[in-house]
Amino acid sequence: MEHSIARAWLVHPHPLECEAVAEWLKRRSHIELVGKCGNLEQITRLPQLKDIDIVVVFAHHAEKTADQILKIRKLYPKLKFLLLAPSPSTDSVREVVRSGVSGYIIFEAELDEWERAVRAVSDGKVYYGQEIMLKLAESSTDRYAEDPVPSSCNSLSKREVEVLRLVASEYSTNKIASELCISDKTVETHRRNLFQKLGVRNSVGLTKIAVRMGVVQVSEL
Repeated sequence: MEHSIARAWLVHPHPLECEAVAEWLKRRSHIELVGKCGNLEQITRLPQLKDIDIVVVFAHHAEKTADQILKIRKLYPKLKFLLLAPSPSTDSVREVVRSGVSGYIIFEAELDEWERAVRAVSDGKVYYGQEIMLKLAESSTDRYAEDPVPSSCNSLSKREVEVLRLVASEYSTNKIASELCISDKTVETHRRNLFQKLGVRNSVGLTKIAVRMGVVQVSEL
């Protein structure tokens, strides 16, 4: 499958590390690195911002960065952000997710996860690293511990429960299809039905519900 080339801008506060990451991005065949700068305040002044597809942001303060991203996205709603930050607290994860980032992984992630995250966001998908998903699941468990579960397995078909479990375990559509011996199109149909039945809009929401319903355990994520 061919991938279109995404125009990217890099934000990194440290010049030497910025150069190293820039060189790495330039070697990605699906990325055209348009430019780089040291902080998000500088990027808001770029006249070509409307022509950029992805902003790859390295930040030490996730919550402050989330506020800045939210403001920029109000002006440029189609602009996608991939955030790399230190291992987060539960509160900072929630703030970053609310900002609408398309991707979020930790600094310490392996380069192959950087690759997966950049590829997913450049393809218009959402990618959250394993540690981010775990924090979100913990956050959901803590926040709603005394609330009733929004839906139960009884409202889902056996196949929908299987798909929900695999989505929450970060299986791709293709891998789910292979695991369940069904087509990619059927997987997407089940996913849409889950969104509608469970009242969520993305895989993160499905993961939260899966934990609360007991379809998966936090330790499995």
